Amino acid sequence: MKALVLNYGVGNLFSIANSLKRTGFSVTIASELMENSDLVVLPGVGTFKAVAKFLNDRAELFNKLLETGMAFLGICLGMHVMFEYGFEGGVTSKGLGWFRGYVDRLKVSAKLPHIGWDKIMYTGSAICSEFQELNGMYMYFIHSYAAYGYDVNVVCFMSRYGEAEFPAMIVRDRVIATQFHPEKSSSNGMLFFKALLRWLKK
Repeated sequence: MKALVLNYGVGNLFSIANSLKRTGFSVTIASELMENSDLVVLPGVGTFKAVAKFLNDRAELFNKLLETGMAFLGICLGMHVMFEYGFEGGVTSKGLGWFRGYVDRLKVSAKLPHIGWDKIMYTGSAICSEFQELNGMYMYFIHSYAAYGYDVNVVCFMSRYGEAEFPAMIVRDRVIATQFHPEKSSSNGMLFFKALLRWLKK
């Protein structure tokens, strides 16, 4: 399967590419969409405003490719920009709108950003049964923002930091997104990528 890691001027591209290659994907890193890709990955480092502008300049093509059945994976910030809006830095930025809801600062008394390993808990949703083996596993997080006002039916895993519970993984049709960084989650992250490959082949 061919995976495209989208380079929109943020870091962490090569660790994602390496994890995908180890799983069996053929990987390209590029700054523009390629229509022969099976999976497009939106990486997870940067600011909502900057990445949302990049994506919205190409929103028509993104939506066209989504309609053709191309799969998309969003990681951390890549997940955030799939929602309707983001409020990072006190600025309202429009996302792709593939998921209902918005992204805002985590409402916790604990120190931000949330950095480190935390457990993800399976919601029991049938739409992501391919990933249920990840239930209770610890994944690596680094974020200060999370999703709110979301559709509970798309949530596969939840996680917790301080008093805040937030979606750790969501799925709708051929779109999948994680708040955690699977490429930084060691062997547990590799289990995610292997399950992702199985899910794509279904």
